[in-house]
Amino acid sequence: MDSYIPPTGDDPYKYKVEPIPKDKRKEEFSKKEEEPPKDKAPFLVAYLSHLIHKFMELFEEKKEKEALNEATKEIQKHLLRMRSILDTLKREDRSQDSPFLNEFSHIWHALMDDADNFKKTTAWTHHFRSFLKAIQHYPEGQEHTLGYYLTEYAGKTWLPFPYMEMIAKIYREHQKVPIESTLELWTKRIDELLKG
Repeated sequence: MDSYIPPTGDDPYKYKVEPIPKDKRKEEFSKKEEEPPKDKAPFLVAYLSHLIHKFMELFEEKKEKEALNEATKEIQKHLLRMRSILDTLKREDRSQDSPFLNEFSHIWHALMDDADNFKKTTAWTHHFRSFLKAIQHYPEGQEHTLGYYLTEYAGKTWLPFPYMEMIAKIYREHQKVPIESTLELWTKRIDELLKG
């Protein structure tokens, strides 16, 4: 026969959960709130430093763009004046006109200063400097070129004969073959620079 075990009063499947005292719960919760995050402080400083650096870069970039815009306006003004001088030489022989030749020399100096002020080399600045070299070394193979006279005799009260003869030669060349003349080539290059 089966043996019968009388109930003891305690259910073996019944669990008793003891409550946590209220004071102990508050201590654990307040400790978690009071502890500052240990790894977040250096990260926050680095992040703020990065933001400040980016802001400064944007500010400097904006300043550079404004300066570049001003410089670009000046260069355009100088190129337009140079184009006007070349257009005048296409129409008239101004080789004996001292004020005109001095103006040519002054605008040449302004363009040379513009070229010296470029900090970065871009395709446009390369094209600009190449244009100035073409004038500087005209005519090829001569000891004293147009660039030499334009540089040396700005504002002088007298003009050397070779300089005046060179200007007359440029004019005559344009009258013979206007489409392929040096003056036409230079004005086209100025137009390209103004578009760029």
